[in-house]
Amino acid sequence: MEKSNAINAPRHAGFALFAATLFIAGNAHGAQPAASGTTQVPTEQTRYPGDVKRQPAVVSQCLGCHGPAGVTQVHDWPNIAGMPRAYLLEQLQNFKSGKRQHPMMQPVIVNVSAPEMQMLATWFSAQAPAIPRPATVAASAPAKAAPAVAAACIACHDSKAMPDNPGIAGQKAPYIAEQLRAFRAGHRKNETMEPMAKGLSDADITALAEHFSELAPPADKQ
Repeated sequence: MEKSNAINAPRHAGFALFAATLFIAGNAHGAQPAASGTTQVPTEQTRYPGDVKRQPAVVSQCLGCHGPAGVTQVHDWPNIAGMPRAYLLEQLQNFKSGKRQHPMMQPVIVNVSAPEMQMLATWFSAQAPAIPRPATVAASAPAKAAPAVAAACIACHDSKAMPDNPGIAGQKAPYIAEQLRAFRAGHRKNETMEPMAKGLSDADITALAEHFSELAPPADKQ
């Protein structure tokens, strides 16, 4: 499917919800944890409770949409955990420059610095990728065949031969379908994906999205 291009964070409510539920504490000068009910955006000096795993402060801006460790529970928002670092960084830079457009990402990325983008790419790439739950099917049901057009995707994605390309196994089906439609319409630019997507029918896109969303990522990614 793609040589390199695909993070998205649809709908706006997620970040506000996450920010409203953050529990943060203190500052670099030994302050005590914040009182119950206090909310503020964390910084690198924030003190966390001992049982809370520390992470780059800028990560807090992503978790409301993309989930606590880059795996979201919302069907049409993408998982970004375990994606290649180079790919994540490229997408963040593209959102920052305006090369890639999205109504949620542009307002978030505008205040994210180049070093912070490096931290985000490094942190999310190191997280365990999403493992889809097996579909419940009758024991007598025939095995579901992969769509014929899937072979063209496998050549580039989830492949050791192209480690910087984004993984699509286990990705959300609505997100995969949305990106394929965007490539097909020319709304999203990529020299590899655009010509490939133009040949896909609506039925092809639906079949591809469902197929790859049900696959587990490669073992070396888990």
